[in-house]
Amino acid sequence: SREYDIVLFGVTGFTGRLAAEHLLLKAYPVKWAACARNESKAAAVLQDLGEKVGKSSALPKVEVCDLVCATEADEARLRAVVRRAKCVITTAGPFEKYGQTLVKVCAEEGVHYADIAGESDFFRLMIERHDGTAHRTGAKIVVHCGNDCIPWDLTVFEMSKYAQSKGAELVEASTFTEMHASAALSGGSLTTAVYQLGKKRVAGKPDFDPLLRTRQGSKSESLTKIASPKREQYVPEFKCRGGPWIMGPVMANCVRRSNALLGYSPNLLYGEMMLRCNSTWGHYFGEKAYTALVGAAVMMPSVFQRFLPGPGEGPTRETMDAGWLNVYATGKIVDKKSGQSTLLKSKFHFDGDTTYLNTARMLVESAMVLLTKEGPGGVTTPAAAMGSDIVQRLETELGAKLELCED
Repeated sequence: SREYDIVLFGVTGFTGRLAAEHLLLKAYPVKWAACARNESKAAAVLQDLGEKVGKSSALPKVEVCDLVCATEADEARLRAVVRRAKCVITTAGPFEKYGQTLVKVCAEEGVHYADIAGESDFFRLMIERHDGTAHRTGAKIVVHCGNDCIPWDLTVFEMSKYAQSKGAELVEASTFTEMHASAALSGGSLTTAVYQLGKKRVAGKPDFDPLLRTRQGSKSESLTKIASPKREQYVPEFKCRGGPWIMGPVMANCVRRSNALLGYSPNLLYGEMMLRCNSTWGHYFGEKAYTALVGAAVMMPSVFQRFLPGPGEGPTRETMDAGWLNVYATGKIVDKKSGQSTLLKSKFHFDGDTTYLNTARMLVESAMVLLTKEGPGGVTTPAAAMGSDIVQRLETELGAKLELCED
């Protein structure tokens, strides 16, 4: 018996506010709390949200503790909050900076955890340090429960599930991302990007990639070869150009982890690219200039970071409401008896901005699944932890639509 079903960390940030808003609007029959370092600031955010959505009488309690634990007393305060919850969700990044102790405590206390991290280094580190503990306690530590990487991870999962239903194996999957041209980065995401690009890399590597670790601790026999393009190219099936993008490797690493845990194929071939079907030349050059500005902020943060949005800032509501996401995919499955190949195609569609608005909603809906979903603990992916349950929930609660058929 726990006091709270869900505890939300990061409520004073841009995406955290959106997650709190979704919880208030949905009014699910769960008891939840917000947790923040600054109680008055968090309470003010919640009060403002409550007034805007007409839920002032349903505001959650604010618990107080710091995610950066400098002392044993700090960690004890964090642990006291975590052990009162069934599931913890967090939007507070960079996760490598603000999420490490939270994951540690959740793993040790047997409390489910979900975040919106888009950081492969963080994911690997949490597997190395806490996968075994979480497996023993039953805590599901689910990284990438937002736009990074639910639509991509679950697309490949559903292709493999379809293959298995036909007595076949998924051997190839390619995803093609199409976003509304207005998709924009929040200050929190930019802070994470600057942090990740500017940090010092630790020398030395483990015996094998932690993403390949099985629940028994050994290296998985289900390996993934990444075949994402390294430069822009023409994509005939979409009659437009496409190529690499900053989050492509993160999507690929998430799929690699899911394959290692779920065993889609011993040699899965996966690729991801961003389509630029709706981009204008102005948007293209604007994107390049913005990327250059982020790079300058990494090299000289005291000079250039002031020109980027700060934490807590993000796109306007009008911009987010106008957004959308399509993740198209093609796949090849091979019959295990006859060796005959069949091609698959799919489309995962979301109305509304997925980088923030629907990312917050996906995180909350992930928590709702984790509250009731049975299965082993460990540091895992959305596909391995939630499977088709999260797809169905996103279709029911958010109006998303995943269509899959033979080509």
